[in-house]
Amino acid sequence: MSNKRMGRSIARRPARGLLGLALAGCTVLGLASPSGAEAPTPSTSDQWGVISRNTIGSPSAFLRDGPFGRTSTDPSARQSPPYGQGSLQLIVGDGTEKIAFGNETNFDGLRLANINTLTYWVFAGMDSLTGIALPGVYLEVDPNLTPEVNYSSLVYLPGDSTTPSSPGTPLPNVWQRYNASTTNSAWYATGATGSAIGCTLATPCSFSELKSRLPDAEVTYSLGITKGRDTAFIGAVDGLQVNNLVYDFERLGVFTKAPLPTQQTG
Repeated sequence: MSNKRMGRSIARRPARGLLGLALAGCTVLGLASPSGAEAPTPSTSDQWGVISRNTIGSPSAFLRDGPFGRTSTDPSARQSPPYGQGSLQLIVGDGTEKIAFGNETNFDGLRLANINTLTYWVFAGMDSLTGIALPGVYLEVDPNLTPEVNYSSLVYLPGDSTTPSSPGTPLPNVWQRYNASTTNSAWYATGATGSAIGCTLATPCSFSELKSRLPDAEVTYSLGITKGRDTAFIGAVDGLQVNNLVYDFERLGVFTKAPLPTQQTG
């Protein structure tokens, strides 16, 4: 790590409570890197986990088999997770809690400008999605706007996004795909960066606008999935795709895979 990188500062949030996390070893199946030649090698299971400094309260995140979704009136749940047979279970008790699950190693140095595909799948295990905020993708970056501003979180807002970024009709108890990198996506940047580029929680911008307004930004501390502080949530996430790699959450670990043929783009 360079002296410049070592000198970066970050506002850290305290982690309180116990976090349920089941992780075990796995074999890395992919050999390509998330962004081609410049990015580090793919991750292994021990490089994915709860980001404690970005977690508040007593939420839970753990790898599991299932859940299976319902795509018809049949009472049996038959829709398997999009990759493999497992997923990342997320439980956030109320609007005061927050959880972040990601990788603090392999994406360091990945330029925002070089992220062309960023998608993931959500299963909301709830009776209704009315008023419910779903999990989003986030990137902790150095925006490289000025020497004084060297940290911001870039957060995707699935509830503020519209098709083709989000499903036309978000549904509970069904696996649905979200494309955070395409048209009609909604993003915001935290801190001074959001105000400087006009991408705030109140006035989000698209991913293409985010990239154009932060041409020199690069991932520093982590990339992953976040939920809170907004509403309660019980559900799961799977198939986080970053460019040409999919990170498949399974009960025995996080595996890297190639995208499914029908999901190479979009």
